[in-house]
Amino acid sequence: MKKLSATILSLSLLTSGLSSVHAAEKALSVSLNGQQIQFSKSAPIVEKGVTLVPVQPLLEKLGVQVKWDAKTRTLSGTKVGLTLSLKVGSTSATVNGKAIKLDAAPKQIQNVTYVPLRFIAETAGYKVAWNQSLRQVSLTSKQQPSNGVAATRLQDDFYEAVNAKWKASTVIPAGKVIIGGLSDLDAVVRKQLLKDITKMSAEGRDKTDDELGNMIKYYKLAADRGTLNKQGYEAIKGDIAKIKLINSLADFAKNQKDLYVRGLSLPFTLDILSDMKDATRTILYINSPKPKFEKSMYTPDNPQGQAMVGLYKNMLADLLVSVGETKEAAERIAGEAVAFEAEFAQYTMTAEDQSNVESFYTPKTLKELKVYSKNIDLEQFIVDVTGKTPEKVSLMKMDYFNNLDKFINEKNWEKMKSWTYATFVLNSATLLSDEMIAKSTQLSRGAAGQEQTAVTDDTIYDIVNANFKEVAGQYYGKTYLGEQAKQDISKMADNMIGVYKNKFLKNDWMSEQTKKEAIKKLDHLKVHIGYPDKLDEMYDSLKVDAGKTLYENNQAIQAVLTKSKFAKIDQLIDRNEWRIAANTANMISEPLTNTITFPAAALQAPFYDKNQSASQNYGAIGAVIGHEISHTFDSNGSKFDGIGNRTNWWTAEDFKKFEAKTKAVVDQYNKLEYLGQKINGQRTLPENIADIAGLQVALEAAKQLPDANLEEFYKSWATVWRQKVVPEIEPLLLAIDPNPPVKFRVNVVVGNTDDFYTTFGVKEGDQMYRAPKDRIKIW
Repeated sequence: MKKLSATILSLSLLTSGLSSVHAAEKALSVSLNGQQIQFSKSAPIVEKGVTLVPVQPLLEKLGVQVKWDAKTRTLSGTKVGLTLSLKVGSTSATVNGKAIKLDAAPKQIQNVTYVPLRFIAETAGYKVAWNQSLRQVSLTSKQQPSNGVAATRLQDDFYEAVNAKWKASTVIPAGKVIIGGLSDLDAVVRKQLLKDITKMSAEGRDKTDDELGNMIKYYKLAADRGTLNKQGYEAIKGDIAKIKLINSLADFAKNQKDLYVRGLSLPFTLDILSDMKDATRTILYINSPKPKFEKSMYTPDNPQGQAMVGLYKNMLADLLVSVGETKEAAERIAGEAVAFEAEFAQYTMTAEDQSNVESFYTPKTLKELKVYSKNIDLEQFIVDVTGKTPEKVSLMKMDYFNNLDKFINEKNWEKMKSWTYATFVLNSATLLSDEMIAKSTQLSRGAAGQEQTAVTDDTIYDIVNANFKEVAGQYYGKTYLGEQAKQDISKMADNMIGVYKNKFLKNDWMSEQTKKEAIKKLDHLKVHIGYPDKLDEMYDSLKVDAGKTLYENNQAIQAVLTKSKFAKIDQLIDRNEWRIAANTANMISEPLTNTITFPAAALQAPFYDKNQSASQNYGAIGAVIGHEISHTFDSNGSKFDGIGNRTNWWTAEDFKKFEAKTKAVVDQYNKLEYLGQKINGQRTLPENIADIAGLQVALEAAKQLPDANLEEFYKSWATVWRQKVVPEIEPLLLAIDPNPPVKFRVNVVVGNTDDFYTTFGVKEGDQMYRAPKDRIKIW
């Protein structure tokens, strides 16, 4: 299970600043079947007698699925028996294929799309009435359900039916683009930790020189906005001067160690992972830097991408002006920076690459690295930066290294230097003044429709968490998870592993030899639950000096973290090490160590609740535990053994049968369509295998309960994945999310289990029905 990158926030910027309107008056409220529709900060408006409302809350209330095409600025909506299409700025629309003339054209105001209320409501089958005295528009359905939510049968759309009431009553808050599921858990954890950190700060906890005390010292520096605003960008002036003195690749080579330690963007990233051929030891992995956007966004024939890249360039230019560059110089530097990024982005990992873990392993000796570039000494770079001479290094994306000299050369030096400079300022901005933070968050704020640029508690939390997440995580886990919950979930995990073993033993397509190896892998599986028992002793070295700037303290901390990281090169692997902090609302599986981790932040309702029934917990955290266990046998995990070696532990015949199973999963998801686009079954394969197998194993465990309630079990699965997303970013989610849309994570997965049909009376002719021969069972 993976968490989405914050870059998804940028897509809806395509709709920003395109049009504006001055409303003659505002309609105070709009109600649907007696319940007021919440439009957050974007209020309905009346223009020339036509009421215009923000489209997303309205269509969600009316049960219409929204799709936004930024290229054509067209909004489409679908529900049973209805398809409609409107274009921003046009009074022409279509309803079920028929052309319609609107009283007013849809508009965009500060990233929000407004549509004519009467047209949308009447098209969806609602009556519209205006109450002048109350200044209220009332919408009523011809057959009003008792709860005010349009009824959807469980047998036709299980996800929508289970979550209809929540979706109808929940509004995406200003400043957010996604709510529900793990996003909500993250918000809960943030709020609690911020409350506790603030209290500890007031009580003088920073006077104690331990991990928590130094975290509070760092918090106080980050929260002292008055001092940071007075300092402006003073703290980074010295590093900017150093960058400007580097005038060639040769100069760059002389300074590369210092540049890396100071966190400047360099053309390589380094990580320490298990050696896939000897998983008891670590090796160094080297990869490309991560571009701001997915590679297709930089191509000239992608208008959406070009708009985004233009906004990115403007943001960099604004930041450069704030550090003393003239407008002309800032625009030149930003342009060169983005041009360099566009060049190397073409050779970086795609989403499909990232889902293929074994492709990361291309080990080379240091001497063998010389063939990849005549312009940069990779061997010297690694030795200088790490302070070591590694036995071997794995190149994670061969296409990048095979093309290095195309973009790293003396002719291209000025662009590379501009990229290093501009991205350094961008990455440092969060440690500086409010003005710098505001400018550095233009993309994310624009996507979320935020006008407010003030630094918030969340901003300060992110600054502190960047360096002290393990410290904050252990505190959160020890304080709020509780030993009872930890033991309860550990027991569930042990039970799930036992059910998995039984499934392998009873499997009718695996040979005895392969079954033996699969069970052996389960026996070696290491499960981390809640929080680590102790922190790495390195955290004792994270000292904060209250007399220095926030930036200076960050640099000192990064030096300690970097030294500790590289000390692990060519060392024995520590399978007890956590690679995700306990205050992170997510769960992970790591094939290179055969470990699965469930942080404390994710172990709360609706995923786990001691007050829920056991059936509900098995349908939620139980299925998620099954999901992570299943990753150890998915299209990636199946190629690694019990300690993380990349090896083939299958018989040839058995692996062919497994590949046939995975192909069936790919084919099943490839047939699905969402927002007019096909699901990429190959890219989402690891997550789909984990969902399908994980729920089926959890189902077997739940059925063993003395008071098993499968209706609760299935509904719990649908509840944990409920989600609302602003329509502007959904196309990008579809392109980059390793998971399919949440509706399919629920409906497709439950539809592959026979018990779903008997539990809810699903029969042929129902939209949820899938013939028995088409129901996939991995194990």
